[in-house]
Amino acid sequence: MQKIPSTVLIYQRGGAYYCDATGCFGGGYSGAYAGKTPEEAALFAEREKGRYISNNSAGGQIIIPAEVREALKAATIKA
Repeated sequence: MQKIPSTVLIYQRGGAYYCDATGCFGGGYSGAYAGKTPEEAALFAEREKGRYISNNSAGGQIIIPAEVREALKAATIKA
């Protein structure tokens, strides 16, 4: 079976963030709770990136709202 690129999608619904993910062989999930704040969603997105995209030789994409992207950039430690 050929691997396909993975996708991690974080979106806001109501007052919280949720996530849909697809893996390299088409598995994954839909509608998982990712947190109430952009910071919580950024942490969730980073974990799922490692779980679905970093471990996939075909790569993938992560799609997140602007406020979550900013929280992710703010949490990045510069060495």
